[in-house]
Amino acid sequence: MSIDVSIIIVHTYEKTKLRQTLRGLRRAAPKISYEVIIVDNNPAAGVEDMLKKEFPDTRYRALEKNFGFGGGMNRGIEIAKGRYILIFNPDIIVEPGSLEAMVQYMDNHPSVGVCGPRLKNPDGSLQYSCYRIPTPLIPIARRTPLGRMEFAKQKVDHYMMMNENHDEEMEVDALIGAALFTRADLLRKIGLFDERFFMYYEDNDLCRRVWEEGSKVIYLPDAQMMHYHRRASADGGLFSQLTSRFAWIQIASFIKYWLKYRKKPNPRSV
Repeated sequence: MSIDVSIIIVHTYEKTKLRQTLRGLRRAAPKISYEVIIVDNNPAAGVEDMLKKEFPDTRYRALEKNFGFGGGMNRGIEIAKGRYILIFNPDIIVEPGSLEAMVQYMDNHPSVGVCGPRLKNPDGSLQYSCYRIPTPLIPIARRTPLGRMEFAKQKVDHYMMMNENHDEEMEVDALIGAALFTRADLLRKIGLFDERFFMYYEDNDLCRRVWEEGSKVIYLPDAQMMHYHRRASADGGLFSQLTSRFAWIQIASFIKYWLKYRKKPNPRSV
């Protein structure tokens, strides 16, 4: 039987949330053919035993080391059988009908390479999940007290598209990697995730290469999911952030992103 969607989840330290996400997917009971692939960056956590007991239909791939988010995803994509790939986080609850909506939308819009759902916080409020091309000010403003200044706040709001109508479908530069619905053949054509990004900005990079390939990136509010999002890189005060491993990984990833694209125009506006 052909498979519509391969749902790929990379696990590192989220065993409890992963169980919740898989239970939510089961409750949503998507009326499409799909497979779930768990790629494990941390086999010592015991996820494989949990999957065998509670979710025996999932496919499991243990990795010999932590390859990061993009690297883990690539190893899941390598074995995926679906015509579509859902790049998915282990802390999201799928609402009924959302996967079906994304399949139907992509089937009806061949010019679209990636779409992403409306993400909601646990309290039901909107979670901003689509972005413009980042500038060097963005990571600084989001990591330091500079972000409290009005000019910097306006720049961050613009980057995160906070003043756009998130009730409507729209073209965007990039979508958060927590839930990216894309074509398997397109992913393989553009070379999957760039593994130079261990964590952070791999989603911006992937979406940018989708635009460069001539396909669109679309925010699709008809599909909705709840995301238990936690920005580990922004936890605590200034000292905590400056000494946080996650914050420095994010800064390093932005530098790699900036060096890669600093002389290139925004492909969405070309």
